[in-house]
Amino acid sequence: MTLRNGLHGEKPVSKDKARKAMPSKIKIGRNNVCTCGSGKKFKKCCGGISVKQTEPDIIYSEIKKKFEEMQALQRQRELQQGLGRPIISLLHKGYRIVAVGKRLYWSKEWKTFHDFLMYYIKDVLGSGWGNVEISKPFDDRHPILQWYHKVCLYQQGTIEKPGEIYNAPMIGAVAAYMGLAYNLYLLAHNIKIQARLIERLKDKGQFIGAYYETYVAAACIKAGFDLEFENENDVSRTHCEFTATCRKTGNKYSVEAKSRQAGKGHAIIRNQLYNALKKEANHKRVVFIDVNVPDDGDKEKNIKWLRESLKSLRHNEGMLMIKGNPAPEAYVFVTNHPCHYNLNSTHYGWAVLSEGFKIPDFKVDTEYSNIRDALRSRERHADMEQLIKSMKDHYEIPSTFDGEIPEFAFNKKISRLRIGQRYVIPSKDGTEVVGELTTAWISEPDKMVYGAYRLMDGRSIMATSPLTDEEFSAYKRHPDTFFGVYIKQGKEAKSPLELFDFFHDGYRHTPKERLLELMKEHTDYESLKKEQQKELAIIYCERLVYSVMSEQKGGGDKEVESFKLTNYI
Repeated sequence: MTLRNGLHGEKPVSKDKARKAMPSKIKIGRNNVCTCGSGKKFKKCCGGISVKQTEPDIIYSEIKKKFEEMQALQRQRELQQGLGRPIISLLHKGYRIVAVGKRLYWSKEWKTFHDFLMYYIKDVLGSGWGNVEISKPFDDRHPILQWYHKVCLYQQGTIEKPGEIYNAPMIGAVAAYMGLAYNLYLLAHNIKIQARLIERLKDKGQFIGAYYETYVAAACIKAGFDLEFENENDVSRTHCEFTATCRKTGNKYSVEAKSRQAGKGHAIIRNQLYNALKKEANHKRVVFIDVNVPDDGDKEKNIKWLRESLKSLRHNEGMLMIKGNPAPEAYVFVTNHPCHYNLNSTHYGWAVLSEGFKIPDFKVDTEYSNIRDALRSRERHADMEQLIKSMKDHYEIPSTFDGEIPEFAFNKKISRLRIGQRYVIPSKDGTEVVGELTTAWISEPDKMVYGAYRLMDGRSIMATSPLTDEEFSAYKRHPDTFFGVYIKQGKEAKSPLELFDFFHDGYRHTPKERLLELMKEHTDYESLKKEQQKELAIIYCERLVYSVMSEQKGGGDKEVESFKLTNYI
C-alpha cells in the first residue's frame, strides 16, 4: 500500500509554432519489426548504426546515456531518501530482501517500502508488547497502538483488493505511525537503535520525548550528518542526545531535543531552552524544540504558535542564565508536528523555524545590505543551511526501494518518455517515423510535453504530447529527472539569494574571457580583469541580481534596499 502526504530552463515554444505531432510513447525495441515497412527487425534496419557513425561513437553515446540515467536516479534517490545510507534492497526468487544495518529481512509480501516499514516497526518494538497493548480498551492503549488501530481501519477502507497497490493521502495516524517506523529504520540502518530508547518509547510517561528524539536524529541523518550517541552510563556529567558530524565539512555539533507536553495553551519555550542549554556540550550547540500544539492545517494558526515561540526565544537572549552565567549561543530549530492530534484527518500542518540564539546573522529576519554579505553568512552557517534544506526536501517517507518515481514504479501502464529513447512519431504528411527524444520540457498550464526528436536521417522535428494527471503529479514531484536524465527545470526565485543561485548555477563554469566580454561595458572593467574566474562569476551574478531588483523597483539608478532571507520552512 502506498500512502503519502498530500503533496531557467528553456522557454516552451507556443503551440502554433510547435508541430503538433503526437508521439505514441511506444519505445521501439531492437527486435520489433521496423516501422518503415521493410519487414526487417528494427536493429537490422532503421535502428542499426548510421553510416555516419563509427562504432566508438556509438559506444561513447551509449555509455554517456547510461551515466546520465544513473545520475538522474541518484538525484531522485537523494531527494526521496536524503543523504544517509541508501535503502539497500533486491528481489530474489520472489522475495523482497531489505538490509537494515547488518541485518537482513525478507518477505514475498512487500511491494512497497511502506509495506516493509509496517513489518519493521512491529519487529523492533516486539510483537509480544504490541499484542498486550492491543488487547486493552482503545483509550488505555499506548499511543503507538492507537495509531496502529487507526492505520488498519484506514487500510481496510482504502484497499479494495488485497495485495494491490493503492495511493491515498496520509491521515494523521498514518503519518505518525509510519513516521516513527521510518525514524527507527534510519537509526538502525545508519547507526544503531539504543535499547534504552526503545524502553522509553514503550513508556507512556517518556514516550513524547523519545518519539521526538527519533525525529531529530532522523532529520540529521537525512541531512548528511553522522551521529554518535553519548555515553549515558557516565553519571559524572550531563549529556546532550548525540554528537552530529557533518560529512561534508567535518564540523561537529552537540544536539539536544526537547518536546513540550501536550495541553498547553501557549507556545512559550523558556523551560525547554533552559533544560537544553544547561547540558554540558563538547561542540557547537544545536537545539530542537517541539511546541507540540494542535493544528488543523491552517498556516496562519501554525505561524501564530511559531511567532510566540520566537518571541520567547528572543526575550530570553539577554536574560537566561545557566549556573550564574549567561546562557551559551545555539542554533535553535522550533518545530510543530501535530499529526497525532488529527488521527483521522489529512488537515494538519508541519512547520519548522530556525533561529540563531545569540547568533545575530542566523535569525529568521536577518537583513543584508548586499548579496556578498548574505553569501558570507550562508557560508559561515553552511552546515545548518544544509540541515534546513534537507528538512524542506526530505519530509516524505519514500515508497519505492530504489528511488524510482512512484507513479512509474507502481503503474506499468504508463509508458514513460525518456531522453535518448526512440519513439514512433507521426510526421508532417501523416506517416509514422522513428525519432530519438533529445530534449524535452513541460508547459505546466496545459500539461503538455514539448519534445525535440532526431530522426534517423538526421533531421529534427518538434512534437507535443499531453500528460495524464498521474504523469503531471510525477513531474511536479521530480521535475528535474522526469525524463530519465537530469534536466534543470525553471522555478520562481523567492529571494535575491535564490535568484543569485539561479544565475550562478548557469555562469559558475563560464570561462573568464567570456565573463569579461559580458562585463566589458562596466566602469570597473580594468580592475575586473585582475580577478580570478571564480570571483568574476560571483561578481557578474551579483550584478545580474541587482539589475533585476532595480527593474522590479521601477528601474533607473535607484539604490537597492536591504532584503531579508527567511529561514522559515
